[in-house]
Amino acid sequence: MKYTLITGASSGIGLELAHIFAQNNHNLILTARNKGVLSLLKENLESQHKIDIKIISLDISGETGAINLYETVKKKQLEVDILINNAGIGSHGEFVGKEIQSDLDMINLNIITPTILTKLFLKDMLKAGNGRVFNIASTAGFQSGPLMSVYYGTKSYLLNFSEGVAEEVRNGDIKVITLCPGPTKTAFEKMDRIEKGLFKNFHIADPEDVAKYLYKNMDTKKDILIHGRLNKFMIFLTKFIPRKISLSLIKKIQEKK
Repeated sequence: MKYTLITGASSGIGLELAHIFAQNNHNLILTARNKGVLSLLKENLESQHKIDIKIISLDISGETGAINLYETVKKKQLEVDILINNAGIGSHGEFVGKEIQSDLDMINLNIITPTILTKLFLKDMLKAGNGRVFNIASTAGFQSGPLMSVYYGTKSYLLNFSEGVAEEVRNGDIKVITLCPGPTKTAFEKMDRIEKGLFKNFHIADPEDVAKYLYKNMDTKKDILIHGRLNKFMIFLTKFIPRKISLSLIKKIQEKK
């Protein structure tokens, strides 16, 4: 029996991914720190769909957390053919004014965890001869972000890392795909802050729409999926804007938050 593993499944995009994969009869491994939310989600989805769901309540941040998750899956003898590295955190503010631990926490969850999980599960997929890895980055990965410098940096790493690995495994029935949503209504994105900023005239995506977009493109031949036409246009536009001007504009956006 094969499973789709979704990290950060208790809220936001991860929660919506759990719903849409369940609706399409995928057996699931759902992981997050909140065991109560995961248990209710498992009960709800299994009552509606004829699937098997395993929940793993675990802090997967950093080397220890990621390896613990992988070893737990292996001990349960579960085969993962789709891995979705969705868990991530972000924070807003001047780099020098923030506690270093908050930056390290972000680096651990946004970089270390998906790097390790991609490596370990990808090895298993290569042995099996098939599989999919989806790494959830952000449109922030295409640029630098004053006042969210570490967050933008982590997403840039994940984007470039995933694209490189995708090229390494291109010839087999294995895909490594990076999904880049723009501003999304999640726990991380404080809606009152976004709407008061320069994003007030932008379309703020719904997590359900992002999840549906990923599932619709399960068999894409692309390495990078950018959700939303406006996001695609803005990324295209940045290629023609001098970096200093781009940095200034992004800083103004962040200052409004």
